[in-house]
Amino acid sequence: MKINDINLQSKIYQSKIKASKQNTQQFKEMLEKAKQNNDTEALKSACKQFEAIFVNMLLKNMRKTVVEGGFIKKSHAREIFEGMFDEEIAKEVSKGQGIGLAKIMYEQLSKNINFDKE
Repeated sequence: MKINDINLQSKIYQSKIKASKQNTQQFKEMLEKAKQNNDTEALKSACKQFEAIFVNMLLKNMRKTVVEGGFIKKSHAREIFEGMFDEEIAKEVSKGQGIGLAKIMYEQLSKNINFDKE
C-alpha cells in the first residue's frame, strides 16, 4: 500500500466519523424540537431517521462479509457507489414500516416526553 492510499483512507475514515457525529447531532436536535413544540410528527420523523441510520449501518456491515472478487473489482468508485446505494436503501426501508425500530422508539420516547393530550 502506498502512502497516498493510506492518506486517502485516513481522510475517508475521518469523513465517516464526522458524518456519524453530524447524524447524531441532527437526531438530538430533532428530539429537542419535538419536545419543546409537543410535536408528535417531528418525533416520528426523528425516529424514522434514526432507523434509517441504523439500517444503513447494518447494510454496510453485511456488505463487509461479502468475499471480494467476482465481476467488478473493488475500487474507490465502487465503495462510494455502494455507500450511496446503502443509504438510499436504508431511507426507503424506513419510509414504510421499516424494521420496527422507529415504532418502538416512538412509543418509548413519547412516554418519556409526555406530550400534552389535547
